[in-house]
Amino acid sequence: MLFKHTWAFLLLVILGVLFRLGFVLAADSRQLTFHSGGSDAPVYALLAENLLLHKGFTYAGQPSAFRPPGYPSLLAGFMEVFGHHYITAVRVLQFIVGLLTVVTCATIARRIFGREGQRATLVFGLYLPTLIFSTAQLMTECVSTFLTALFLLFLVEQQERGDGRSACGLGLIAGLESLMRFNAAILPFFALGAVIGGRRKGSVVLRSAAVMLLAALVVLPWMIRNASVFPGHVLYATHTGANAVQGVVNTEGRTQPGDTEKLKAAMGWCVQDLETNDSARLALPSETDLNRHALRVVPQLWREQGWNAVPLLAKKIADFWLSTDQFLHTQSLPATERAIRIAGVSLYWIVVAVAMGGLHHLRKTRPDLAAWVILYLVGITLVHLPFVMNTRLRIPLVEPLIIVLAGGGWVRLDYLIRHRHQDPDLPVAVAE
Repeated sequence: MLFKHTWAFLLLVILGVLFRLGFVLAADSRQLTFHSGGSDAPVYALLAENLLLHKGFTYAGQPSAFRPPGYPSLLAGFMEVFGHHYITAVRVLQFIVGLLTVVTCATIARRIFGREGQRATLVFGLYLPTLIFSTAQLMTECVSTFLTALFLLFLVEQQERGDGRSACGLGLIAGLESLMRFNAAILPFFALGAVIGGRRKGSVVLRSAAVMLLAALVVLPWMIRNASVFPGHVLYATHTGANAVQGVVNTEGRTQPGDTEKLKAAMGWCVQDLETNDSARLALPSETDLNRHALRVVPQLWREQGWNAVPLLAKKIADFWLSTDQFLHTQSLPATERAIRIAGVSLYWIVVAVAMGGLHHLRKTRPDLAAWVILYLVGITLVHLPFVMNTRLRIPLVEPLIIVLAGGGWVRLDYLIRHRHQDPDLPVAVAE
């Protein structure tokens, strides 16, 4: 089919790269986001500015562990080197990182689905709207998605070889991504499962220790800092309570009209009150006190939902997996922007449908690996279920796997068309 023709494949790749580059260059160099209805980018920039001014990881001089330190530290470095041009410099970096993400995913697809799967994944990755969108936003998604792609590459290698190198890679990448996004803290446990459940059983203890030790060592400086500024109260994050409250009251994490009032009624404050250098921040208690109070009110909020909790959870899953948050609750955006999002979500649905075919193909050709893919997808969903669920939370942890599976789905679709009366679940060696 299409990707078998080298000229057509190269044309698609070149156009995809140029389109991504055009999207990044079209962004206003003075704006932190592009085609976004609002985001956390100003907060990351504020933390970076505070770091540069030697105020530490603080808001209004108050220590914070509400955001992970990785991305603000990256921004601070770019501010120091590039000055007022740091936004453009970060976008150029993320353009390159975005391409590396797609290439890494294509490498995984080559190992699993052969050369045609590799080509298909490369094209799907270049054109997937969510991956394109993240390159122009000064937020954690783009870099974190690349780290997840590397994590999945090491996970496949660990499943196949059970070697020490991939085990160390899993631990290192899991630790780094945990400093970029707090919800990535689940990755070391998936890595541990990959080691224990891999094909090779020799040196399982050593490889398991390498995974957990390296992940812990990467995060350790952040934990030591938190133990110092929040003595005995927090080691990793103070974000859990607010996120859990939003998971009931404001499930998309996007502040719609009336949501601020609901959050203040539920926990007495909202995130905007916390993430500011304004002197009003000094009127709030410490983040540890705010976090504990928010966690205490969560059970009551769920009890108040009663049977409405069932459709609420269904909505959260739909927002997370189907991106319904991107077009059902964006009334505040201009009509043109809403049309762009609907088109992007529609294209994402097509890629997901192809990816489902790839997962079916993988279950027939590599059932051991397919079991881990299913476990990963289910685990990621369950971990997020009590908290905010939206497209942006899905992108870093799931999108790389989607385009890898879409490559396998394309291989299967190609085989079905060419061999209508034969078994579509051919071995990978034949697919190549």
